[in-house]
Amino acid sequence: MHLRIKVLTGILALACVSTPLSPAQQQPARSDPLRMVQMKSIDMATILANIAADSKTVIGFEVDPDKPRSPITIDLRDVNFLQIIDGIVKAEPKYRWRENDGSIEVFPVNGGSSLLDTPIQSFQVKDVNRVVALNRLLGLPEVQAMFSSMNLKLRPPNARAEREKDEKKLSFDLSGVTLRQALNRIAADSGTRFWVFRRYPDRTFEISLSCCS
Repeated sequence: MHLRIKVLTGILALACVSTPLSPAQQQPARSDPLRMVQMKSIDMATILANIAADSKTVIGFEVDPDKPRSPITIDLRDVNFLQIIDGIVKAEPKYRWRENDGSIEVFPVNGGSSLLDTPIQSFQVKDVNRVVALNRLLGLPEVQAMFSSMNLKLRPPNARAEREKDEKKLSFDLSGVTLRQALNRIAADSGTRFWVFRRYPDRTFEISLSCCS
């Protein structure tokens, strides 16, 4: 099975990155089929978003603020889902990944932002779409307090995202989770499968959910 991003033709031969998982990243075997993935100079966020949609697996991506865009080239053959993720971070060594309750979290090797690890005591939504759920999550007192302590400000929501027709309603009750885990849940239940966190030099940030960011 091929990913939905089409292979570009008429390009130079790509370097093969089909090494096995490192011991620290080895995970229980999955039953997903082996596949071939070829992409040249495509932004890492776009690749991860399409892989999330293709595999129906939630992927959260924390962008390194020192490198907002990461065009990468991969040529992977006879690999399973986790080996694809491993190959992506090998192509862009500024990142690493881990699996958390079935979701994949990709984040900078230098540690990333502690904001996403904000403990959330309780978070409930009932019959709301993903935009409302995200806004309520970011409006929680503990999340707002972390914004202030880190001197960060949330960027205004993307106008296009606000206009999207999103009829799927979400209802869940979470407790004892982190902001990152709550984002994973919203992405899973909404069917978007992908979220991305970006920080900017002016100390603003944004979190967006999309199936094809």
